Amino acid sequence: MKKIILWILLLVLAGYAAYNYAFRAPSAPSQDVESIVDTTHLDVKGRTVYKISKDSVVEFKIDEVLNDKPFTAVGITSEIAGDISVTGDKVEVGTLAINARTFKTDSEKRDGAIARFILKSEEPLNEFMYFKPTEVIGSPSAFTVTGDLTISGVTKPVTFSATAQIQNDTLVGAATVQLKRSDFNLSIPQVKSVASVNDDFAVTAKIVAPKVQ
Repeated sequence: MKKIILWILLLVLAGYAAYNYAFRAPSAPSQDVESIVDTTHLDVKGRTVYKISKDSVVEFKIDEVLNDKPFTAVGITSEIAGDISVTGDKVEVGTLAINARTFKTDSEKRDGAIARFILKSEEPLNEFMYFKPTEVIGSPSAFTVTGDLTISGVTKPVTFSATAQIQNDTLVGAATVQLKRSDFNLSIPQVKSVASVNDDFAVTAKIVAPKVQ
């Protein structure tokens, strides 16, 4: 009987430890996102450069069935960095970086699951998402940006639709794109309360970038 009780206690403790690991808050960022983005190639004569500030927001939205009811999970972070340059009617976007550990949703448990099992941002190589533009088409007021997006070690070409305007030496704009989890191997862990999660999800970046040159 004592051995049975001991085994039960060990199983309970193991389950508690696993639960805490799965759903504890994500690890803190290892470094500031601005420190890893090289934007010197935009800093040339004749261009006006705008630096993305922490007033900016990146948001994802994905639909699921939670506790037998439709639910939209929303994650938000302001940990985005990069530069945008404007020369006359031409806009150029530098490499953008986002700290994947810093997305916040309606639940700290959800945050932990996203960090550890979906984005795998606890792993050093997956901490940051990168978008490296290859082509910009259009004017500063309305344009598309095509480039390589890296999430959790998987890189795919995507195209953002964007708009922007200059207000008091600050570039204010928004960019949106529709992505698929399956394209980036973003698997959802099996949770009893979650019946299904859509493959498609939307990403929106609301940019506030003061002039630096």
